[in-house]
Amino acid sequence: MEIEEDKRGRNTDYPLSSLQKAAYLLLSSFILFFFISCTGHPEEVRIEGEFEHLEQGEFFIYSSDEALDRLDTLRIQDGSFSYVLPAQQTATLHILYPNQSELVVFGNPGADILIKGDAQNLNEVTVSGSEDNDCYTAFRQDINGKSKAEAKDIAQDYILQHPTLAMSRYLLTTYFLLDEAVSVEKTTELYDSLCRACPGDLALSKLSAYIRPLGMLRVGYPMPDFSLTLRPGHGGNGTENRTIQKSDYKDKLLLFAFWASWKSGSQSAIYRARRLRRELKGKGKEVELLSYSLNADEKQLYRVEENDSIDFPSYCDFQCFSSSLVQKWGIRELPYFILVTPDGNIAAVGSDWMRDIEKAAKEL
Repeated sequence: MEIEEDKRGRNTDYPLSSLQKAAYLLLSSFILFFFISCTGHPEEVRIEGEFEHLEQGEFFIYSSDEALDRLDTLRIQDGSFSYVLPAQQTATLHILYPNQSELVVFGNPGADILIKGDAQNLNEVTVSGSEDNDCYTAFRQDINGKSKAEAKDIAQDYILQHPTLAMSRYLLTTYFLLDEAVSVEKTTELYDSLCRACPGDLALSKLSAYIRPLGMLRVGYPMPDFSLTLRPGHGGNGTENRTIQKSDYKDKLLLFAFWASWKSGSQSAIYRARRLRRELKGKGKEVELLSYSLNADEKQLYRVEENDSIDFPSYCDFQCFSSSLVQKWGIRELPYFILVTPDGNIAAVGSDWMRDIEKAAKEL
């Protein structure tokens, strides 16, 4: 390569000094920051949705990482909707369809997210507008038709290949943290790999609150202590505030049910709890039921309790997944059951009644 010379024959390809390099990097960083800041909404995520075969309707939207403090509504008009969420860090959002299935969307600050699909085939909905959503859409396509074990292996590959994405934290939570069959060591190993890739990441630090309780709710281990103040008028709470705690259930069978009326499977969870009580009573055994609702609206909870004949103690602080016991025990899926024997040990635990609870319940 020829080196350009000035009129006096001197080399004009001067090396940059350390000071000049630092100034250049600083200027580049400033330009990049200026460009990002001028996207128009750097502290908001804007979501647009377009659905064929759906003129109008409503979807619900909620967050599993406290980005939303309530269950919100997406109103579809002429097949589309728009939604704006203040966000200073990536939010994990769940769009709940009328058929109770869900779509996970990652709300990256400053991003314009586009959701496109057909209301007659919700499994094929695509989400674009950020690396998290593009990657998660690809993941959903990759696991289509795969077994649970195959999907878990694919999820692990995505986690290791994309450790800096919020999508990987979600996959870790869904396929490993929430699966009672996965070893604590495997989940911790994957979590540590994310931490190494993203030191100081605030969202990962928050996730540690769910990693730490791993093993706390394990079959054969003692039920953790708890203390709940029940509001009057709900279920079998009575007419005055009263506090219940673990010691109240000494020498008794206990079925602890976490649920929410807005979450698929929760209505059947209450039905299964009451049916178990009837079946055991027919065998001369008593089981105490305890409802822990993650509802956000008290009036709605009243209606559900009345319609579903909840006549047993019912707790709700209307904080959804931010509820203190939910956070402490690392519960991230609804419904969720804990079956406790009279000696205070956990006989069964999990979110799937048929897989996790029924066999142990029949053996009581």
